[in-house]
Amino acid sequence: MSSRSKRVVLGASILAALIVSATATATRPEITRFSFDDHYIDTQTCPGIPIDTLLEGRVTVTVHSSTRVEVHQRLVYRATGNGKSFTDNESYTEFANPETGVSRFVGTTINIQVPHHGNLLVDAGTLTIDFTTDPWTVLHEGGPHPLFYDGYGPLCDYLSS
Repeated sequence: MSSRSKRVVLGASILAALIVSATATATRPEITRFSFDDHYIDTQTCPGIPIDTLLEGRVTVTVHSSTRVEVHQRLVYRATGNGKSFTDNESYTEFANPETGVSRFVGTTINIQVPHHGNLLVDAGTLTIDFTTDPWTVLHEGGPHPLFYDGYGPLCDYLSS
């Protein structure tokens, strides 16, 4: 899993845990929504290829209880590296249990598309991970998860060709 993906996953998990600690006694779900934009140069995804990245994100966190939190993320990355552009459309939900450290991700965690080519890298389906182990333990998976296991190779190949 790339540094960027790990930051998003961990950020959502940490946010969910913080929100749970503040609202665990609520009888109705606590829903928090936020949107953000970011612009940065990514030097980690494909080492040696700076990627100029614009990120638009929408996140909804729903806290049902201290053991049940949903974090829905809709992220769109528009990026250029080596004069080539691509878009990454991500839409997935994390179903987290902050007390056990286990999260299930459902949806499309990576969907990198290249103009006039189509999909370059898609990581979609379900993935259940125990974050309390080092390294993390995959408890269940369904669907293709090339990014999780193999990283951004196809993207880096495209940008360097």
